[in-house]
Amino acid sequence: MSARVVVALGDELRGRVLAGADLDRLAAAADVVVSLDPAELTAADVCVTGWDTPPLPPSSYADGARLRLVAHTGGSVRYLIPAAALDRGVRVTQVAAVLAEAVAEFAVMSIIAGLRDSVGFATALRASEPWADLAARPPGRLLRDRTVGIVGASRTGRATLHRLRPFGCRCLVYDPFLDKADAAALGAEPVDLQRLLRDSDVVSLHAPVLPATRGMIGAAQVAALRPGALVVNTARSALVDGVALLAAARAGRVRVVTDVFDAEPLPVDDPWRRADGVVATPHIAALTADTLREQGAVTVDEVLRFLAGRPLEHEITRAAYDTAA
Repeated sequence: MSARVVVALGDELRGRVLAGADLDRLAAAADVVVSLDPAELTAADVCVTGWDTPPLPPSSYADGARLRLVAHTGGSVRYLIPAAALDRGVRVTQVAAVLAEAVAEFAVMSIIAGLRDSVGFATALRASEPWADLAARPPGRLLRDRTVGIVGASRTGRATLHRLRPFGCRCLVYDPFLDKADAAALGAEPVDLQRLLRDSDVVSLHAPVLPATRGMIGAAQVAALRPGALVVNTARSALVDGVALLAAARAGRVRVVTDVFDAEPLPVDDPWRRADGVVATPHIAALTADTLREQGAVTVDEVLRFLAGRPLEHEITRAAYDTAA
């Protein structure tokens, strides 16, 4: 009997992530059902999930249930499936490695754009500010001559460091799980968080949200940032005291580029939308047409490996689950 694969994605996300050819590849190897019905999830051997998939019902991973693999087309899985499911033998795979490439590119773009104040110049030009006044604005700074602090040597943090190397900037990294040899291989100097905040011209956040990292950039840490520092957050808003960071941006002490917020969608009257010193984007750091299709293709590749009894390439092990995003 063929394995039963339930594609638990809404119509819109499924259309963006899974190409017809990828669905055909699945259908050639398994009995494929497209459904968000909890009853269907409970009867699945494999679930393909996404950002719009609700948490899996406990019946799907209870003792005696059929579920053997959750193949997630996104990155974060903790909201979707609990550690107890992995303890009962359910395997989990995701595409954080795919998303990391897109987010790292966006982070480097944000760093360069922030250092050069390209959004500020473009906004002033659109508002008809006189050309001479624009020329008299404070000039931007070269990335080459800056110190960039990376908070979190996650996949995205590492991919960002890789992309920064050709620019010749000095890189610091804070991650309690990273040793000196690994940091050196990434072209970065390992430091504690306080020194990173104090010495960096740019601070880019790439840590997962865990009990130990939630609020790790609090009011005291915001105050420790050097005047004029640029803070880039493409990770999660829960890492930062948003009130303190926003106040520092409004006071002109720091500048901020952020793609993540405590409330999403961001309310129309939220001060993050229009605060001076802030460039805000609507959680799109990982969102490219190329990335979406790659998410689907890599997920299907993983399901086919699993069905063929081959090793998975993007599995979240039980040990890794506790520190995963």
